Amino acid sequence: MILLATDDTGSGSPGPLFFCLLPRSENVIPREVIEEIKEKVDIVEVVSEYVNLTRVGSSYRALCPFHSETNPSFYVHPGLKIYHCFGCGASGDVIKFLQEMEGISFQEALERLAKRAGIDLSLYRTEGTSEYGKYIRLYEETWKRYVKELEKSKEAKEYLKSRGFSEEDIEKFGFGYVPERSSISIEVAENMNITPEELVRYGIALKKGDRLVDRFEGRIVVPIKNDSGHIVAFGGRSLGNEEPKYLNSPETRYFSKKKTLFLFDEAKKLAKEVGFFVITEGYFDALAFRRDGIPTAVAVLGANLSREAILKLSAYSKNVILCFDNDRAGFRATLKSLEDLLEYEFNVLVATPSPYKDPDELFQKEGEGSLKKMLKNSRSFEYFLVAAGETFFDKSSSAGVRSYLSFLKGWVQRMRRKGYLKHIENLVNEVSSSLQIPENQILNFFESERSNTMPVHESRSSKIYDEGRGLVYLFLNYEDFREKILELDLEVLEDENAKEFFKRVSSGEDLNEVIENFPKELKDWIFEAIENIPPPKDPEKFLTDLSEKLKIRRIEKRIAEIDDMIRKASSDDERRLLLSMKMDLLRKIKRR
Repeated sequence: MILLATDDTGSGSPGPLFFCLLPRSENVIPREVIEEIKEKVDIVEVVSEYVNLTRVGSSYRALCPFHSETNPSFYVHPGLKIYHCFGCGASGDVIKFLQEMEGISFQEALERLAKRAGIDLSLYRTEGTSEYGKYIRLYEETWKRYVKELEKSKEAKEYLKSRGFSEEDIEKFGFGYVPERSSISIEVAENMNITPEELVRYGIALKKGDRLVDRFEGRIVVPIKNDSGHIVAFGGRSLGNEEPKYLNSPETRYFSKKKTLFLFDEAKKLAKEVGFFVITEGYFDALAFRRDGIPTAVAVLGANLSREAILKLSAYSKNVILCFDNDRAGFRATLKSLEDLLEYEFNVLVATPSPYKDPDELFQKEGEGSLKKMLKNSRSFEYFLVAAGETFFDKSSSAGVRSYLSFLKGWVQRMRRKGYLKHIENLVNEVSSSLQIPENQILNFFESERSNTMPVHESRSSKIYDEGRGLVYLFLNYEDFREKILELDLEVLEDENAKEFFKRVSSGEDLNEVIENFPKELKDWIFEAIENIPPPKDPEKFLTDLSEKLKIRRIEKRIAEIDDMIRKASSDDERRLLLSMKMDLLRKIKRR
């Protein structure tokens, strides 16, 4: 069912601030309903499900989810219910944020938020269904059929049991089976009036010659869910040694391997209680952890942990245990993931499923409690760096030792830059013991040829705020003050940005629509004002003080005009009159 949203005036804008515009021809979720949804949904709560927000004054700050950065420039303002990034210029409201993060349409984002707010939108639905709704229903209905097929396949069930899955596990984790030459998804699609082209685009079927077949034919499948718990993809495993053994759904509009973590929809609910995530390399590894009682295990769906996934994790916990495959490829994946995790200042431990290849094999061989025991023995990441270096470099030669130390040197400099000083100390001690070289010599090597100046985070300097910034702050945060502020003598403001702001908002048009059309530079200036001015203890007094300053500024401007007139005066009488006027104005300033 498609949700169509514009305002009820026919302007084509679904909401006040930074919204994407919908075509005028689409009808109508009344504007007041959209506003009610935005009012009831806490934008801070929604955004914090994707990034780790920290309160700063009246706003919240985080690393921007829309571009790569190491110093946070992304702000959320709960009072205005908007977000803005000073780095890339991304800005909008809670609806646009959800659209951008999930890659969904305005209607689909509105549906999700309405459900969250407890608002029934059924009255405003028209015939048909949204594409997202159609997509997840296709996957849901197809998955149900795959589950039934698993019940019929003795071979598939035996395979899962051979890997230690009980009947309860099979049902709990939602395993299914896709028979050879299956056309199940095609049948489901036909019942839903989904075209063959759409079916291929959704990634659930593919063309073989002149016919469509299920992408996962001949495989056991497990559902891959998005953060909302909807099935958006499948992971498949061949029953034998056919290549590829493992197969994921292709990228679609609603499934991104970089943005999706297997089992994250469940793990996030317990992460704050448990206190950490376990990051694994494959879904059978993550399922092994779940079977051993670790509820916050998730699996990456790409080669390593992506930046997008790291930001998602940081919203719930910045403590992670990496447990990838126990081979050179697994070590490389761990190093790449570790590099990004340190950049985002995570606390990282590394667990190794030695002597087995991966956590799943360890659990199959050693049984219940084995993975918990492994996690208890996990060590801080610097010890893994030492072990990885010993794997990749030959310490029996002087050239190998130098390469080994050069490898670690890069990590030491990265650790120093991000403040992992105790970890450097541990690493130096471990390397010294391994190579039988004094710690001071190793430390000297790590620090040799190092730049004398290291990158530092520049703290935001304290500033004296002029009347313009103060009045903009009050205008945006205190609706009751807006009329009073517009009645002030704003022409005397010195800040051109403030003058431009008030010129635009005094037009009588909807404030948020006006702000939406501001140039990026002006938006940046507005958010800087919001961020840098602390909430006043007495807003009315703050406004009164600013009003007085404007009056003084008007007087000072008049005095400057009189001084110019005095210089140009043609007679003494004219000069005396002007001096008298100037003295009166100076007395007024003194009395204030």
